[in-house]
Amino acid sequence: MKALITGVNSLVNKALLAKLIAMGYEVTAQYHSDNNLTADVKAAFPRVRFVQADFSDKESFLAFVKQSADAKYDVLVNAAVYYAEAADWKVQQDWDAWQKTFAINVAVPGILMAHGDSLLNKGGVVVNISSVFGQKNLSETQFAMYSASKAALDSLTMTYAKRWSPDIRVVGIAPGWVKSAWNKNMTDEQIQAMIPPQLTHRLIEPDEIADLMQAIVTNPGINATVVAIDGGLGAPIM
Repeated sequence: MKALITGVNSLVNKALLAKLIAMGYEVTAQYHSDNNLTADVKAAFPRVRFVQADFSDKESFLAFVKQSADAKYDVLVNAAVYYAEAADWKVQQDWDAWQKTFAINVAVPGILMAHGDSLLNKGGVVVNISSVFGQKNLSETQFAMYSASKAALDSLTMTYAKRWSPDIRVVGIAPGWVKSAWNKNMTDEQIQAMIPPQLTHRLIEPDEIADLMQAIVTNPGINATVVAIDGGLGAPIM
């Protein structure tokens, strides 16, 4: 069994990679650039085939697609992500930031899914890592570009589930507030001030997202949907 995952140089996606290995997959893992986290991931998983590619660069991405076509996979996890708005919403006024956000968060998984019949074996599964902030009831001014890109990804999840049915399933995962590199340096007080709308009043653990991915991959009845793992963040306001 073979799996392809993108964007493994992040804390959350490291957990997804570990789960794929534990499930017995021979994994090819894309990463953006070499950094301390990438070095840790490579050291932790020496049997993984790592492929460097800059998904904001057309030629680099197309070279990755060509290279990936050398083998067929049973699972594709579209986990690469770009978030430009962490520090200031005013980046939303920048053309290049919009372009990069949609290139990585929408075009990359879209093109990979468009190659579904040549990239995946019959019975294969695509898992798209989305976000609850892609849902229209959770639109957030701080995350305009990110939220819009994840809404587009959710649309592509439905589109390609229909296109490749019944041979390939396509399912999304929509996390809420997750323990990640973005908030790892926050104090408990800062986190508790941020997450009360998440009804569990705690961050989602990366391993919990990995467990959900495993359930999706192994359950043939799950298809053409986006599964929230948000601790109740998306619950309607009473």
